[in-house]
Amino acid sequence: MSVSSPRVSPAGQLPAPNRERLLEPRPPIGLKEIGLALLLIAIYVWGVAGTNASPQELVAGLPNIWNFFVRLFPPEWVLVETAIGIGPWTWATVPISEVIPALIETVQMAVIGTTLAIFLSLPFSFLAARNVAPHRLVYQGMRFLLNVNRAIPDIIIALVFVAAVGLGPFSGVLAIAIGSVGTTAKLYAEAIEAIDPAQVQAVRATGAGRIQTFIYGVVPQAMPLMASYSLLLFEGNVRSASILGIVGAGGVGFILSKYMALFKYQELLGALILIIIAVTIIDRLSDAIRRRLV
Repeated sequence: MSVSSPRVSPAGQLPAPNRERLLEPRPPIGLKEIGLALLLIAIYVWGVAGTNASPQELVAGLPNIWNFFVRLFPPEWVLVETAIGIGPWTWATVPISEVIPALIETVQMAVIGTTLAIFLSLPFSFLAARNVAPHRLVYQGMRFLLNVNRAIPDIIIALVFVAAVGLGPFSGVLAIAIGSVGTTAKLYAEAIEAIDPAQVQAVRATGAGRIQTFIYGVVPQAMPLMASYSLLLFEGNVRSASILGIVGAGGVGFILSKYMALFKYQELLGALILIIIAVTIIDRLSDAIRRRLV
């Protein structure tokens, strides 16, 4: 089946009806567009009514927001004596903010948790991709399981592992790894479904088997996008690890919850500044890596 292009006049111009349609400032509005607009309006009205959104209350609360920000300044840092070294070897003992060791622990949790999530998600993503799943029921069942995993909040998963292995960063690592499987596997599956089938058919035409076709036809195409998704996942897990500390799963979240409970707003701002610096550095590094991969 061939696709014919529009006929062009001898002067190299499209026919008048086509030319007028391309030059229209806006597309014609029909019943379908009107119905879609009414549906969107109804959804937003329903959402506003359900959330009790009130601009008047927001305006009335602006002085309280201002007072909160005023109490944050100037930022302060609680300094503690910290040994710098590796394992039993200590190079120096210096005073640094108590937030920094917790922030380093948060990044460590995100690194290990994200790595575990990637390895756990790979087999699930292959079964959840429509174009490589062995059967439609397998595809539908795996998608349902991934939806179940995404529906459970990370805090709940962290509480389960805190009860299982106790307080500390290990429970946070497990919560990040298990809690990220649903999102990671879905993103990987979307990357696999977006590949060019012509390349897969070309590999299959050489006489390659199912596994060889998958390795040489599917994986090379999906890998750059999957690597980019992995970096984005790591950035998100740094933030998640910061929150999990509130329930005792290690990381800087415990420090933040302590400052908030004791109304130490200036120390809270100091901790937030350090977190912002760390997140910015991680974002720049991952962006540089992502540009090389994609």
